[in-house]
Amino acid sequence: MGPFPMKQLEKTVEHICTSAKGRATAFVIGNTSDVFVEGHMYSTPLRETGELVYAGVIVRDVETAEEVARWVDGKVDYVFVDDEKKIRSMYYGPDDVGNIEKSVRGIISTSTLLTYKGNDLTVEAVDTLIGSIVGEVSGKRVALIGMGNLGSKVALKLVERGVHISAFRRNKQKLDAIVAGLNEIKPADTHARVIAMENIAHACANADIIIGTTNEKSVITMDDVQCAKPAVLLLDVGKGCFAQEVTEDSSRIVYRVDVSIVQKQAFLALVHTKSHYSKQLGRRSIPEAEATLVSIGIFGRKGEVIVDDIEHPTSIIGISAGDGTLEPSSDEVLKKISDLKSTFGIL
Repeated sequence: MGPFPMKQLEKTVEHICTSAKGRATAFVIGNTSDVFVEGHMYSTPLRETGELVYAGVIVRDVETAEEVARWVDGKVDYVFVDDEKKIRSMYYGPDDVGNIEKSVRGIISTSTLLTYKGNDLTVEAVDTLIGSIVGEVSGKRVALIGMGNLGSKVALKLVERGVHISAFRRNKQKLDAIVAGLNEIKPADTHARVIAMENIAHACANADIIIGTTNEKSVITMDDVQCAKPAVLLLDVGKGCFAQEVTEDSSRIVYRVDVSIVQKQAFLALVHTKSHYSKQLGRRSIPEAEATLVSIGIFGRKGEVIVDDIEHPTSIIGISAGDGTLEPSSDEVLKKISDLKSTFGIL
């Protein structure tokens, strides 16, 4: 593997801890399908929320992930591990299937290990960005260049919103199989479909949006872009999908999809979910109120009161209808909730 970059990790963890100021700290170990020109990993930026400070590395192989895990365990509160199996087989070691989660899970013992899926965060970032810029996306036409794992997930996300997808991948046999599968999976009442195209120009024809998710560089040319509508939205997801003539054209903006906003919220959700399910969950009888409290996340029986914390409730979610839903609002239900709030001093 070569010299382990101890100083790099020391600097990163020091930056996390000095920036925390009472907030939780975390280190991220991601993995990628990229081919590395040199080295075995690269750093990701420091990111902050009101509750969490984190940074990390993207590794190319399991051995590197293991070394990082050994070094950071206990130095931060959480270790986030990307559990998608994206590592290329060329970087496998002996008896190695590119599974960094399994190896890291056996090493982390002091910090709390939580897992996420990197590509899923990217898909959510793409969907959020398009919704923010375009607004109503139903009925739009999207050229999707690159139909691997990431591109296929983006296609399904968008077609479910009524977006017409023209997809291209160089391997026509795989493209046809993926497109057929997506059209089977999408809701039956969604009229929009995913269509396999013969080349990039055909995929871009009359498109409102062009999305590059391929690992190949500079494959979407100016000629391809000019096949689309004049006000076409250009999104680079695969890092370098558009040719330089497109990115340097002063009349166009190529958006670089940034996962950081979605990632921050997803990591907070992991922390909050871990915290919730680490509490005492279940049921608690309150005889004086003639009620039974049940924790969020537990299937409530009819008439039980769903609360955020059965020991020290601060929020009443509602009264269980016994079928996974809440009792509809009524004078009786509202009075019961009001009485319980008074019992527990909930405003």
